[in-house]
Order: sequence, then structure tokens, then C-alpha cells
Amino acid sequence: MPDDPPRPAAIINGIAAAPFLIVVMLVSGDRTLMGRYVNGRLATSVGWLTALIMAVAGVAGLYVTLVQPS
Repeated sequence: MPDDPPRPAAIINGIAAAPFLIVVMLVSGDRTLMGRYVNGRLATSVGWLTALIMAVAGVAGLYVTLVQPS
């Protein structure tokens, strides 16, 4: 049903996704760790954009869950 509250697992997943993506982007962009397998420009751009979108979505989801605006 559309009016069901979000499940706790979905809330935790939404909040945890952005920090995880940020760590993945930092590791995958580090040439000393990744060597020749470091991310290129396109993968870096798409990855950081995804991390930004997930961070905004996590904050919005947390706001909607806690504040419940009418």
C-alpha cells in the first residue's frame, strides 16, 4: 500500500549507501592502492554523481521518516 511506512531495513540501507559509495570512490581513485586498475574519468564522474544522489536521497528519506510533513 502507498501509505505504509518505510521498513527499518530500507531506511538503514538508504542512509548507509552514501558513505559506502564515498569509501568505494576514494579507494577506486587511489593509484597507490589500485595501480593500473584505477578508475578513469567517466567512472569517477558517474561514481561521484551517484554518491551525491544517494546522499541527498538518504537525507530526504531520513527527513520524511522522522518529520513526516503533512
